[in-house]
Amino acid sequence: MVNAMQPQSMLDVERRNKSRFPLRLSVRYRTLSGGPSLVGEGRTVNMSSCGLLIASDEAKFRTGARLQLTVDWPFLLHGITPLQLIVSCRVTRCQQEEFAVKLEQYQFKTRSVRAGFAAGAGI
Repeated sequence: MVNAMQPQSMLDVERRNKSRFPLRLSVRYRTLSGGPSLVGEGRTVNMSSCGLLIASDEAKFRTGARLQLTVDWPFLLHGITPLQLIVSCRVTRCQQEEFAVKLEQYQFKTRSVRAGFAAGAGI
């Protein structure tokens, strides 16, 4: 039970055991379970080796929903080829304009230099 008289700093105890990094990257997502496929776009707020926090006006998921994310990676392979991070994950928390996911599986893939969302998104 939370005591209303506790200082705010006591309530904001960090429970994560992995460091989060503030990265703002474009992300596309689609549901993998739970009826009709929902697709959308957003931006990462932060990420760790175990999860991501994503800002999106379209986020309307239930906790436990399975998603596939495609994140535009900010570095080029050999300084030439764009990369994308493909992630299979589960929603751990969903709020009005952001949602958090726990990574289950991920891999990096190359994408065409000329490809946009429709041609080379991988989702």
